[in-house]
Amino acid sequence: MAWLYLALAGIEEVISVIAMKYIDGFKRKWPLIVMTIGFGFSFYFLSHAMRILPSGVAYAFWMAVGSIGISLVGVFWFKEKLSVWQWIFLSFILIGAIGLRITS
Repeated sequence: MAWLYLALAGIEEVISVIAMKYIDGFKRKWPLIVMTIGFGFSFYFLSHAMRILPSGVAYAFWMAVGSIGISLVGVFWFKEKLSVWQWIFLSFILIGAIGLRITS
């Protein structure tokens, strides 16, 4: 169940960061609301996962899901470009997250 909580926390983090991109200097109300609620849920699920998993493992996996998730959203939704080196280092993050899951 802890890994499900971590997955939900990571998804909420990605949603919150997408909303953050649309805030426009705190001028737009709805993205700010979505971001605030999303981060609240993200921290809620992360804290539940930390009841079971070691905090370092939980936090590292949560960070990996968020980092990789928002990077992919940036590429496919916002049409951002990543260099070959950025893809390589994101793959290292992915390998680390998979390793944490396998060994926990």
